[in-house]
Amino acid sequence: MTDHPRIALFVEGSESPPARRGRQVLESLWNGGLGQALRLPAFDPVVPISKTHLVAMDPDNPPMSGAGERLDQLIARVLARKPFDIAVVAWDLVPAWNPAGEFCRWIETVDLYRFLAASDDLPEHWRDKARQRFEELSRRRVPGDRRRPPALEPGTVLPVCMEPVFEGILVQDERALRRALDLEGETVRGWPRRGWDDPQDRRPDLNLLTPAIQALRAHQPRRSVLRMIHGDMRTAKSEWAEYLLRKLLEDENARTLVLNHPLSRRFAELLVR
Repeated sequence: MTDHPRIALFVEGSESPPARRGRQVLESLWNGGLGQALRLPAFDPVVPISKTHLVAMDPDNPPMSGAGERLDQLIARVLARKPFDIAVVAWDLVPAWNPAGEFCRWIETVDLYRFLAASDDLPEHWRDKARQRFEELSRRRVPGDRRRPPALEPGTVLPVCMEPVFEGILVQDERALRRALDLEGETVRGWPRRGWDDPQDRRPDLNLLTPAIQALRAHQPRRSVLRMIHGDMRTAKSEWAEYLLRKLLEDENARTLVLNHPLSRRFAELLVR
């Protein structure tokens, strides 16, 4: 393998029209935003997924609406079109359809390797690597009982469970978010007043960012960002995430919070060697 393995990122999100900088929004977010700030190797390709891709791999789960293609099938399809050496799979712990449910990052990680190892669609060396990881994780006495991150070898899948959801990285500081939206010091009708200091909030995208963006869109005078992003958190979720992340990384105080978030530390641990 070369000194620079090809790394694909399969990450929760959706395809969007290219940003003004000419790339898909998810690619701009992960390669030009967080990836650049953390000095991660470039992801190529960046492939949007939903948690239904993971749920569909479990044969014991009943069929779900929208859960047609399994994650292993998607990985195999992308491999055939644009080969890569390593896959990073990043998903939200709390799914949109059940924000009140109980979910375990460790169980989902072990299951990911178990289902990949049993795939009929992945190439053999990918299944072998998944089987090795599943067996290694299954032998641990406690989840954190490991000496080092997995080696960056061909066929490796690296899991990143974003807990509770990716948007948690954006809502660590209300004042920083207000600065990012050019609303600092203003009274904004409909702005969420509670929850900014609650790290246990399971859906900050719904409980904080959705009403915040809605309040911004109704506020006067109209902010310039609304000429770039025309939708709300339902119709333009990836665009808002990319924009807010970029503005927070430009903010000296907020940048420190973003780069020290558990999600950032996990990506750096896995990929910065």
